[in-house]
Amino acid sequence: MFDFGFGYSEMFVVAVVAIIVIGPKDLPKVLRALGRTVAKMRGMAREFQGHLDQALKESGLDEVKKEFDNIKNPANFIEPPSAKKTVEDASKKQVDDFKKLFGEVPAADAPKASAAATDTPAATS
Repeated sequence: MFDFGFGYSEMFVVAVVAIIVIGPKDLPKVLRALGRTVAKMRGMAREFQGHLDQALKESGLDEVKKEFDNIKNPANFIEPPSAKKTVEDASKKQVDDFKKLFGEVPAADAPKASAAATDTPAATS
């Protein structure tokens, strides 16, 4: 919930120190004032963000912001099935073009004809 770089144990220590320093009698008043201050800061931040959004719309940069948001979203990188089919077709076409130019390529684990001919005793005599 909190991402301020400290955990619940540190918050507990701060609460105990606040009770000791401020006192249990004045603590509710201080917490109420702190809550109001935080609410004002959040309101100012919200208002500032609204002004920035309005300025983006007026300058036409809101479309650029939407494109950046689309780029950041990893769900947008999932290709539709038609794109996969297109890629497969293109790779098949390239393989076919290669075979037309250079002929069939033997398998990598197939024995080579020249090596088999030199290993036979009849070929050496």
